[in-house]
Amino acid sequence: MAELKDYALEVDITLARKAISAMGRIAIKLEDASERCVLCFHELIRTKVAAQFVIEETVIVIRDIFRQYPNRYESIIKDLCSHLKQLDNSEARAAMVWIIGEYG
Repeated sequence: MAELKDYALEVDITLARKAISAMGRIAIKLEDASERCVLCFHELIRTKVAAQFVIEETVIVIRDIFRQYPNRYESIIKDLCSHLKQLDNSEARAAMVWIIGEYG
């Protein structure tokens, strides 16, 4: 998980997006690892160096995690909402609208 988190902060956008997506797939497929993955997403979002694409990909992945595990990990919503203005990707915006609609 730590290695994927490091890849998520890379300059290479494609690699970073794939690392975040892989963390999300791990969280969805392995319930025991889901909490650790969400904690990594918390750290990624709170990092001051997190690029816009990191925030966008994280929002998309968190939506999928919320679909798999409803009413869990809601503490991350506050952090996601603090980055609303950074979302330019249409899929990330749609994911955030879904999250706010379900948990707002």
